[in-house]
Amino acid sequence: MTSTEAPVSRRRLRIRRSAAITGAAFVAWLMVAPLALSLILEQPVWGAFSVALGVVLFLAPVALSMWAWRSGVDVTAEGISIRGMFTSRTIAWKHIDGFATGDEGVAAILDDQSQVRLDPLKPENLPQVLRIGGQELRTADADRP
Repeated sequence: MTSTEAPVSRRRLRIRRSAAITGAAFVAWLMVAPLALSLILEQPVWGAFSVALGVVLFLAPVALSMWAWRSGVDVTAEGISIRGMFTSRTIAWKHIDGFATGDEGVAAILDDQSQVRLDPLKPENLPQVLRIGGQELRTADADRP
């Protein structure tokens, strides 16, 4: 191991959603903020309804950018963590039997044969994911005699 290489236990891969989502949410916030503030302050339609609608319009782009910033996949030597806006689930490597790829992305196949989608992980990230987890890459052709 060279001095520039990190120990296996400290290596980590963090994959998040595109920063373009956060940028688009910021632009949306700039566009709806005047309408939201006018609904809250002027209350043109049914007082409480206007305030509620204004708050929802004001906070929706903020919630979208928080979701894009928080949700994703973290890969460590211990396992894979799937993060949502309010939830987090860690799956140890010993419970992962393999990975399935398709048009919808990548899914982990667990030891009970259930699948867990790993959004926003892409198939081209799998070799790096396996390297960090200390796993070996096997193809379907390699399993045949």
